[in-house]
Amino acid sequence: MKKFSTAAACAAFLSVGVSAGAIHAQTAEVLHWWTSGSEQAALAEVRKAFEAKGGTWVDTPIAGGSNARAAAVNRMLGGDPAAVFQFSIGQQLRELADQGLLANVGKVADEENWDEKLPPLIVKAAKYDGNYIAAPINIHGENWMFYNKAVLEDAGIDVPTSWDDFIAAAEKLKAAGVTPIGLGGQPWQERIMFNSVLLGVGGREFYADLYSTLDDDLLESDTMHQVFETFAALKPFVDESSPGRNWNEATNMVIKGDAAFQFMGDWAKGEIIAAGIEPGTTVGCAFAPAVDTAYIMTVDAFAFSAMDGEDATPAQEKMAQVMLEPDVQIAFNMKKGSIPARLDVPSDSFDSCAQTAIKTLQDKKTHLVSTGLFGVPSAVSGAIDDSISNFWNSADMSPKEGQEQFHEAISYAK
Repeated sequence: MKKFSTAAACAAFLSVGVSAGAIHAQTAEVLHWWTSGSEQAALAEVRKAFEAKGGTWVDTPIAGGSNARAAAVNRMLGGDPAAVFQFSIGQQLRELADQGLLANVGKVADEENWDEKLPPLIVKAAKYDGNYIAAPINIHGENWMFYNKAVLEDAGIDVPTSWDDFIAAAEKLKAAGVTPIGLGGQPWQERIMFNSVLLGVGGREFYADLYSTLDDDLLESDTMHQVFETFAALKPFVDESSPGRNWNEATNMVIKGDAAFQFMGDWAKGEIIAAGIEPGTTVGCAFAPAVDTAYIMTVDAFAFSAMDGEDATPAQEKMAQVMLEPDVQIAFNMKKGSIPARLDVPSDSFDSCAQTAIKTLQDKKTHLVSTGLFGVPSAVSGAIDDSISNFWNSADMSPKEGQEQFHEAISYAK
């Protein structure tokens, strides 16, 4: 790891080392943002396995991903880090590694051969200077479309496979007095739906090229204009109470039949399971309409603060090892609604939606990355979310103006 680049960072690092001596070798404070019922049930599986191996778990939940990430960073800089903290793998995590704030768990990763068991995109994102700085616990897919089967059957609607079909179905549902789309009006939720449209209209090659290059020609293209036209066409199908709604509340709208569809990551399955429903039965799942099959991946991972230098403490190594144990991967992901980060874990115990995801990821051409702090630099990720939200919530911004604003925001941030 590199040394801190500022005097303040050096002081923080030294105070980390001092405080570390008082921490029991097998004790790990775990800072995370999982506060919903399904999230807590999933994390309890990791805690149970960690404690079964002699570890002591100190739980620090903080509601909201951005709040928890900020708290983790502030505590490290203040000399009081959490030993293990949930974080998004990608550029922002590497920025912490640049400052010497992270320990690596390369020893555990080498012993367990993570390089061969994790998808290549995740291996790359979870490493810094050749060593793992995070333990990926799962893979979520963002481009899912959940739907209430009874609502669609009552309206005589088939599951749409194109965006034109979806818009036609939504118009029919709205005329029948049903809210077509259950949406939480928060920027990250709006971005998830936008990226599903982007993939659906442009295809996986366009999606991958756009976000890997941020190329001006792609941002100004006719394809991108069509994306904004399609996204704008969805605005009338969201209810007036959408702004500020949490994602799990929107999921419950679909569960109860108050809304027909939700475009959300497969963590929504955790809420479906918690409601006593087998995913794929009463509430169906399909990939959002697209011209070709792809899986927009986001990864839940835990990183490790530099408590006593660059090497991980025994508790941190134990945590990393536990998180990727096959039995823990299965137990955790069945409750979380995601699929194992390890692609060699048996899939027969998972629901039909998860089995579709696992089968899809066997083809590496389907692997795409989320723009939510994983696939692009953190500044660009924020600009994307803000731009999409501004367009979605503007009553008079045209698709052309939305496209231009999107281009400008990315150009300024990159």
